[in-house]
Amino acid sequence: MTWAHWLTDARTGQLIAPIDIPSFSWQMTVGDFGFTTTAKNLGDADASNLTLPWSALNADTPAERSHLLSMGRRALCSAWVYDGVADSRGMPILWGALGEREDTWLDTTFPVYSPTTLLGSRYAIRDGAFHDTRSTDTVSWTGLSYRGLASNLIDLATSQKNGGTLPFDCKYLNEPGNHQRTNYQAWNVQNLNVKTLLTNIANVQGGPDMTFRPYWSDDGHVRCRFLAGSDADIYLDMDHAPVVLNCFPGGGTLEDLTIDYALPYQRVYGTGAGTDASVLTTLAEDLMLITGSMDPPILREMTYSDSDAANLGVLKPKVQAALAANKTTGMQFTGSIDVDDTDSNGTLLHPLGSFWPGEVFHLDVSGFPTLPDGRYETRLMEMSGDQTSKVKLQFDVMDALF
Repeated sequence: MTWAHWLTDARTGQLIAPIDIPSFSWQMTVGDFGFTTTAKNLGDADASNLTLPWSALNADTPAERSHLLSMGRRALCSAWVYDGVADSRGMPILWGALGEREDTWLDTTFPVYSPTTLLGSRYAIRDGAFHDTRSTDTVSWTGLSYRGLASNLIDLATSQKNGGTLPFDCKYLNEPGNHQRTNYQAWNVQNLNVKTLLTNIANVQGGPDMTFRPYWSDDGHVRCRFLAGSDADIYLDMDHAPVVLNCFPGGGTLEDLTIDYALPYQRVYGTGAGTDASVLTTLAEDLMLITGSMDPPILREMTYSDSDAANLGVLKPKVQAALAANKTTGMQFTGSIDVDDTDSNGTLLHPLGSFWPGEVFHLDVSGFPTLPDGRYETRLMEMSGDQTSKVKLQFDVMDALF
């Protein structure tokens, strides 16, 4: 089992050449990912980027090297290859475009921009609608699902822009629903960054999980599917059984288990729009644990700010939601798995590509010093790893059991 990497065309996803990346690390959340070379030392300023020696390229001349690593034209696809994988090239896990290079005598360093990051440099403006003097065009949609709105935004930012092509598939275009966006006004372009607009849709109450996942579209191309939860079921990958991991002293499929705790807050001070003494303010509090307990915890306060909230009806629910999310002690499971582990028949248990951030996991834990034995249902929120088969998993925060 190993990783395989391919340089591709950033606009079409066409495979160009395999590339060797011997040492690297990666990290993936529900909606985004990062890909870096392993830091050479703690002070390495390039540790957040990908550094490749020139020997990693099958190129002999400056022109060939520049062609393979052409900024804004090339992308990187990383696939996990294992016994029984459907395609001999492996299961695509990561795809991102190559960013601005820094070349030295020995190597080159550049970032890899994820699909979501690429949409941070696109704006919800129709081609031909932004003019000298004034621009009054408004992009609006009504009667769509949240993921329909998101798909329409992605399509506007890619297929509908001259030269805007990216290898993205949006299968929820114009999907019916009960939501609308009628205020994407051209004059407000500074606030129409598509990545930000997608994040705003995902973060509203009832907003769905969103992500891009690469796949082999044919023998010579890789593309990225835009996937999102529905209005009825906002989470991803809810159409199959949860992944079950077990953990007990000295063994289990979930290794290196740790549990982190977060203390609660009982009061939230909220601020909205305005300046100086005119700033809109509100308060949310729940002092039950402080005043109604025989063994009360210490009082903890926090703040919440939304400079776009111009009235109490908008600000108050957000501050109340912040309190609700923080008023109980939280706990979070973190552990690791080996994606090369097999069952007694030699079948791989959990190869990369068989699970993704956002999915439901059942963790069967026994014998942990501070946790009752039992099954804990949670969602995978982040996974990370390196060139090996060891993958670190971080799960969603849940209420602590005390």
